[in-house]
Order: sequence, then C-alpha cells, then structure tokens
Amino acid sequence: MSDAADQAATASRRTQTERRVEAEGRLLLAARQIVARKGWVGMTLAEVGEEAGYSRGLAAHHFGNKAGLLRALAAFVNGNFMALVEAELPRRRPGLDALLGFVSVYLGREDGDWTNTRALLALMAEAVTEDSDTREILAEYNRTVQAHLAEQVRHGIANGDIRPGVEPLATATLLLAALRGAMLQYLLAPGIADLAAVQREMLDLVAAGLSAGKA
Repeated sequence: MSDAADQAATASRRTQTERRVEAEGRLLLAARQIVARKGWVGMTLAEVGEEAGYSRGLAAHHFGNKAGLLRALAAFVNGNFMALVEAELPRRRPGLDALLGFVSVYLGREDGDWTNTRALLALMAEAVTEDSDTREILAEYNRTVQAHLAEQVRHGIANGDIRPGVEPLATATLLLAALRGAMLQYLLAPGIADLAAVQREMLDLVAAGLSAGKA
C-alpha cells in the first residue's frame, strides 16, 4: 500500500473514531437528560436515540442493551463530576483540605437544572428497589466515589490533618450520604434552605468533626 493510501486509511479510521466518540457522547447526554426528567425504568434505547437526534436503533448499536447504557451513563455522570473535583484538587492539600474541596464542589456547582445530580439520584432511587437489575452497576459506581473519599481520609491521617482513629470508609460513606441527602432535600423543595448556607454548615461540620485538633 502506498504512503498516500496509508494516510487515507488512517484518516478514515480517525474520522470513524471521532464519529463514534461524538455519537456516544450525544447519546449519553440524551440518556442523562431523560433520566433526570423521568427516571430510568421507563426509558427505552429507542427513545435515547431519538432524543440525541439519531435513529431509534443507534443506542442499541453502541451500548448493546439498557444495562450497557446504564454502565456507560454511570461512568459519564461520575466523570463529569470528578472532572470538577480534579480541577479543584491542585489548589488543595491531600487530606482534610481535599475533602473540603469535594464538599465545596458538590454543593457549589452552577448548573441551575442540576441535571447530573438529578440523574444520579434517580438512578440510585430505582437501583435500591427489590427487583432492580441495576443495583450492582450503581453499587460499583458508588464504590469508586467512596474509595476516592476514603483515600483522602487516609492522607489526612498520615499528614496529621485528620485525627487518628477515624475509619476511612465509614467516614467516606457518611460524608457521601450527607451530601446526597442534602441535594435530595434541596431538589425536592428548592426554597426550603439556602444552598450556600448548607454548603457553609457542611464545611464547618466536616472540618470540626475530622480535624486532628478535635478533642
């Protein structure tokens, strides 16, 4: 094959890859919007394709089935949030300061519709039902976030920011529960509390509860 043919084949493959990545991104955005709007159970793959502006069969082509789409969607939702966390991390010392940064990002985002959070809470609510076939997928996602927080607790204990004896995974579980619970209450009744005030109180609680200076 000539150099020109090699270059043409490479360009064609690159274009195909770019088209695939773009299509999957649009499908995941559409799926997240649908889940945020009406939940996961009633959503169909065909509906996702149409919402994304493609054919009814494209979501099935890319993800295979709803479980495959859910796995990709959980990673997508987590990736969007963790990108915000990672952008904050360079300004934060590993340990307690990084945990406070996580709280700040979680409660301080500027998405007025809270699409990412609505989608995640809807997915988790449906995953805990008795006959759920999505529980393990969401549990796997949950473990990755818990592991991130638990690692920061370990860093804090090691560098003296967080008092000895704090159990990392239990602390991560409680922190994540408090943040998601706060957002659930806020999204149910946005006027019930000032979210900025909730953020300040949560930061104070985490700092006071974990600080190595606490008696």
